[in-house]
Formats: sequence, C-alpha cells, structure tokens
Amino acid sequence: MIKTILNKIILPCLFGCCFLLAGHTDSNTPTYEGPEIQIIGQDSHIDLESEFLTYSYQIDTLENGVPPLILENLPTDLDKIRSTKLRKSIFFKSLLPMILLANDEIRGERDQLLKINQTLVSINRLDESQIQTLKTLSKRYKVKLDEVRPELTIQKLLHRVDLIPADLALAQAANESAWGTSRFSRVANNLFGQWTFIPGQGIIPEGRPAGETYEVQKFSTVYDSVRSYLRNLNTHSAYNQLRNLRSKIRTSGQKPEGIELAEGLMRYSIRGEDYIKELKAMIRTNQLNRFASAKLRPFNI
Repeated sequence: MIKTILNKIILPCLFGCCFLLAGHTDSNTPTYEGPEIQIIGQDSHIDLESEFLTYSYQIDTLENGVPPLILENLPTDLDKIRSTKLRKSIFFKSLLPMILLANDEIRGERDQLLKINQTLVSINRLDESQIQTLKTLSKRYKVKLDEVRPELTIQKLLHRVDLIPADLALAQAANESAWGTSRFSRVANNLFGQWTFIPGQGIIPEGRPAGETYEVQKFSTVYDSVRSYLRNLNTHSAYNQLRNLRSKIRTSGQKPEGIELAEGLMRYSIRGEDYIKELKAMIRTNQLNRFASAKLRPFNI
C-alpha cells in the first residue's frame, strides 16, 4: 500500500476518431486547492475495500461527503469478483472521488472566469494578472484570445470550462473499461479509451491495422485518465453538441444531468445512437443520478 499526502496535481490530453486522444501533458495546468488528497494503491479488491472502511466510505451513505482519494490503479482482480453488485460498488467507489476532484479543478477555473467577467462588467478593464489568467485558460481550452474584446473570450471559455456530471463519467468509464477489467484499464490506467500518436507514450493494441501509428495512452494514475477524459469533452470539436446542450440547460436555470448530456456523445463511438442508448440504460439501471449531489469532504483521518 502506498499512502502520500498531496496538495498539488498535474493534467493531460486531446481526442480523435471515435476514441479519446491523449497527447503530451499541459505544463500550464492548475494546482489543486481543495482538501488534502490521499493517494492509495491496492492490487486486491479485498484490501481496497478494507482501506475504504478506514475512511468510513460506503457507497450508500454519502451524506458526510466523499473522501478525496486518488487511486494509483484499480484492483487487478475485479474480474474475479463473482458478485456483480460488489464489483460495481467497488468500481463506483473507486472512481467517484477522482471525478469529483477533477470537477473541482474545473469549478475553480470557472469561478476565476466569472470573477474576471464581473470585473470587466463593473469597470470595463482588466489588470495584468487577469489578462494572464485568460491567456492561460485560452491555451488550455483551445480558445483564441481576443485581447480587444476579452468579453468574447470569456463567453467562449465559459462554454467549455464547465463540469461533466458524475453519472455520465461513471457510465462511460464502466462502458469503456468493462467495469475496470479491460486490458488497458489494468495495464495502462486508461478507462476511457484515450489514444496517443506519440510513439512510446502508450501501448500498441492487438490487431492494430498495418500503417497505423496510434497507441492506447498509458497514464501514471487512474486520476490522470479521468482528467484527460474531462478535458477532451470540454475542448474537442466532436463534443460541441454536448457543450451546447450543457450551456442551454444552464441558461434555463437547470443543473445539467448526465442522461441529458449523453445525447451529445454521438461521435464518441462508432456505435453512435446505440452507444448513447447504452449509456442512458447504464445510468438508469445503476441509479447513477444518486451521485449527482455527492461532494468531497475534508481529509480528516
């Protein structure tokens, strides 16, 4: 078991074809400023469950919040668990803290944008640090900075710098990784099918067509895979529909839900509409909307 207190974390990525694409790490990533994070690693699901208990972490009792945990890896014996209910429970408990942590990073960036926008509306100018923040976020979220009319840049960024509902992220992780039992989730911490075209950055998939150069991206921790996934949904042109849906729902005063935003993932898989139907069924069958209000709790063990 590895335990380390961490206060700062780093980010990755990009997308392509019908799968996510992961590239080089963004060196201008934000530092996490939420609760202290505990990094854990267990190869056995029994040992991981025991560790969850030390944090009083149960999937059906989240009233006190979700402990801020990062898994170095998923247990390698998830496929050996006979109980489907237990396997799903461990999978959800493993992923939920990291989805909330990654969304908290995005929430911090969004709050920065809203404050900058408020300043611009109030006094019609920005200071140098605010302009630098816009430059950094514009680069990270692939938006062209308009220094003459920064309000246009802010609006474009707010369209991208936004949360992905936990129920949608959990459903996609389960679908793409076969509940954490796929080869790439086990050997590459890759739960969302991200690709890379940088030789040596990933694992060459079996049956890759002759002449192709893509690899399945390898991540240091499962959390890196989660962050890459969120960033790709927020930046790649393939997911304009998802972002438009999310913005429309927000504008109406509602909170975007995963089952609604799933409609924007037509280009995530070559299965198209069938893929979307499958995600929605997974959200309903597993009652993933129960995690919509889950929040992180301060680290206090």
